[in-house]
Amino acid sequence: MRFGYCANLNFMAADDPRGREIFEGVLAAGYDYFETQLSNLPTLSPAQYAEFKSRLADAGVPCRANLLLFPGDMTLVGNDRNLYRMVEHAKRVLPIAADLGSELVVFGNGGNRRIPAGLTRETVRRQLIDALQMVNPIAASYQLKVAIEPLNTRETDIINSFPEAVGMAEECGHCTGAVFDLYHCMAEGQSPGNIADAPEKLFHLHIAYPPARTVPAETDEDTDYLTFARAIKTCGYDDKMSVEGGIPAGADAAAAIAEGLKVLRRYFA
Repeated sequence: MRFGYCANLNFMAADDPRGREIFEGVLAAGYDYFETQLSNLPTLSPAQYAEFKSRLADAGVPCRANLLLFPGDMTLVGNDRNLYRMVEHAKRVLPIAADLGSELVVFGNGGNRRIPAGLTRETVRRQLIDALQMVNPIAASYQLKVAIEPLNTRETDIINSFPEAVGMAEECGHCTGAVFDLYHCMAEGQSPGNIADAPEKLFHLHIAYPPARTVPAETDEDTDYLTFARAIKTCGYDDKMSVEGGIPAGADAAAAIAEGLKVLRRYFA
């Protein structure tokens, strides 16, 4: 299993010392890869992008996954959606992911995939599938996979379970699969055992300590981790798992990030 860490790059364009502390902590801790928001990368200047690539290379921590396939202000569903704009965006950002060495891009975008008033769930589902079907061949041309992320119902009202994500992925093309996120699963009272039903479409894992949505820590109650580890072993998955959780308030970011990697190796290596 390869272990990564999700973090943004806001500190490169704004005064964000905590963000830089997190980035430097990930590089120093020895994670196998970095995961960051794809749709924010075009906002970096050429010099900032070069600095980002250089820091990853110097630390030996490649960017192997990206999240946020579409920007948060892009209309993905409803009568005002623009498929041409979505495709042009994909043509713009997926080459950046490939240039970084990414293998996979996560489609989460909970806010802008919500069901608009007046539309049915099936209509919105079909609209999302149509968009991803158009993105699939672009991703394939860069040897990238796309992974649909189920999110909890507080964040969005469609694609709220791993089976639902898999069902959509099966209609989108061979390069499209699903993410399994432990936090979102447990927030909805679902079972990690669901991944055993479609191991061929399990493309990626996200993890946080479910009660607090924080980076895993030595003091966490471990029942959810043990259940998750058994499910992963049962389905034979052995690829990428990224921490997608916050740093507890007042905690030293570098220490928490390094501790998180120790916890992942203990349960999932």
